[in-house]
Amino acid sequence: MIGKEDPRPGWITRLVAELSTLLEEQVELVTPMDECLNDEVPGFCCSIRSSPPQGNGFQLCWDGVLGMDFSDGKPDISVSLFLYSRNRRLGLMDDREGSFLEIAYEGSPEHGGRWGSPAWLRDGFGEFLGYESYGSGR
Repeated sequence: MIGKEDPRPGWITRLVAELSTLLEEQVELVTPMDECLNDEVPGFCCSIRSSPPQGNGFQLCWDGVLGMDFSDGKPDISVSLFLYSRNRRLGLMDDREGSFLEIAYEGSPEHGGRWGSPAWLRDGFGEFLGYESYGSGR
């Protein structure tokens, strides 16, 4: 399905732009578009990030994973964000290394929608422990 007729690159571009509007900052697509797509499955998975930290204050920045999978035949789109201050991961008080900010997309990839409210989640499976500092994720 990867090719001229594949709508996913357009969806990813729009979702990144809409996320950038929500966060009021530039969102960089780290993963090359062709690597975000898998011919075996109809979803996608991309690494994204903010600009590098600047200044002397909190030096806030983040890495993230933008993905789409299917649940009960419907697209499930979300972004997981790993926040850093002074290059140290931020999170829940009792789970800093294993928590992340999740934002679900409400709508369809074809017709648009909006990003929902962010919520802190625990990484119960340890799949995001590699995101220790800005730029260290996969």
